[in-house]
Order: sequence, then C-alpha cells, then structure tokens
Amino acid sequence: MTSEMPTAIRATATWKTHRWLRSRYRSIHYDARFADGREEYGVDLNAVLRGARFPADYRSARDGAGRACPEEGAGAWVDYPFGRPL
Repeated sequence: MTSEMPTAIRATATWKTHRWLRSRYRSIHYDARFADGREEYGVDLNAVLRGARFPADYRSARDGAGRACPEEGAGAWVDYPFGRPL
C-alpha cells in the first residue's frame, strides 16, 4: 500500500428530512485516516479507496464501517482493507 491509501475508515450517520416529500432518511458520510496521522472528513469513499481498482477491499472496508456505525453519530474506526474495528 502507498501513503495515498488510508489506513482506517469511519462512517458517520445523520438523519435528514427530504425537502419535498417530508420523509426522513439516513445519510452516511465517511472519514479517512492516513498513515501520516492526518484525517480527512466527508471524503468520497470510492475515490479514496480506489473502488474501481480494488473492489473487494473497497467493499469489505465499506461494509465494516457500516457495521460499526450506530443508528446516529460517528462509528468506530475500521482498518483498511479488512474492515475490522480498531
């Protein structure tokens, strides 16, 4: 893995109200932690994890972050590429 790839992923869930339909839906945003210690918030997970090039790693990390995420709020960090909680 290069330094460009993150070492950990975190999912954050919030509830929003649809503007026109007045229904509530769950919105999930992702954060990434890199080997040099920096953290980026609200990243495009497919672009950061290179989902087209590494689809199995992308899917396992995304699913692991989703399992670690509570109904609302920030979840635990999960490692890349296996999706295990840290």
